[in-house]
Amino acid sequence: MTIVCDMKEKDSKNVRGGWIRGIWNQYQARRTNEKMLRQATEQVVQVADPGIRLAPRYRKILRTPIAGAMEYFKSIIDAIPGPVSLSRGRYHADPLVRALFASPDELEEMLHINPGIISLRDQGLTGDVVALLTMRQQEKTIFGHQQVGNLVMRDMAQRAVSFTDHLIVAPSSDIDRTKAGIVNRGLEVLATVAMERITTLRAKKAELQEKREYLKAVVKILGGKNSRLEMFATPDPEKWEKLHKAEKTLIEIEKELAELLKKIAYPEQSLEYLEKIVRKPDDLMTVQNQTFRLNWMGVRVEGMPESEGDNITLAEFSVQEEVKRSAVMVTFAIGTTAAS
Repeated sequence: MTIVCDMKEKDSKNVRGGWIRGIWNQYQARRTNEKMLRQATEQVVQVADPGIRLAPRYRKILRTPIAGAMEYFKSIIDAIPGPVSLSRGRYHADPLVRALFASPDELEEMLHINPGIISLRDQGLTGDVVALLTMRQQEKTIFGHQQVGNLVMRDMAQRAVSFTDHLIVAPSSDIDRTKAGIVNRGLEVLATVAMERITTLRAKKAELQEKREYLKAVVKILGGKNSRLEMFATPDPEKWEKLHKAEKTLIEIEKELAELLKKIAYPEQSLEYLEKIVRKPDDLMTVQNQTFRLNWMGVRVEGMPESEGDNITLAEFSVQEEVKRSAVMVTFAIGTTAAS
């Protein structure tokens, strides 16, 4: 009986202990998420406009939009193919690696000169690393032999695919840190767009203010001259016309400046621009599947079942239709035998 009671008491303690640990783990997870969200908010504000910190409750206002943007960028990461192993030794064995790089030397050079990898190497990190690889996709027309049915045709127009401007993004030995780095890059894109819009409005404001001060001086000078000359002569219509024209332009500048000040005069207005941009990250950055069937020369052979080829699947990032980059998650080794 005593043994049964001891076992029940022990089970009860285990249950309570497990419940308490679960609550504690949830609390720690919430604290970690809140810390990450706060850091992300400060990073975005610093890039977009540090003056936003003067706006009341700016963190609270940005909390939900930034959390939503972070979730959006996490979903983008999940849509990226890979990871693909990058190494000189696997170059000829992996059709995707062979399609992305013109030669094993190009692959090895990219892994050695990337600033992020150099930084990790300088920190003494060795072993496997995971990262995002982005590059510019190019297509050009070439002419060569092509099999059509049982015939081999000469000088047929073909589309050759190649990739240049390779960039390793957010390399880390930990996949979660890599994903966090990619999310931060996405937030930085949003913040930069906000910064450009805010800076453009401020530059316009400065330009109008300069014009206003100039026109004020012109009106004052012309008005003084006309009054002085009229003390001893009849009014000069041409000089009065110049004065009226300057006064009219000044009124227009004052009106335009007043309208502009409604948009950019206060930190709350900059905050509003940033909030609107962060709320709709999919308006600025999108990702879609990118699939090719390439032969050993990098020529597209979709729709040519008689031609040998390999299916190549990547993701394509688009940033406001201004930037388009192909992307894939990759792994590689760094250290004394990096890229070997």
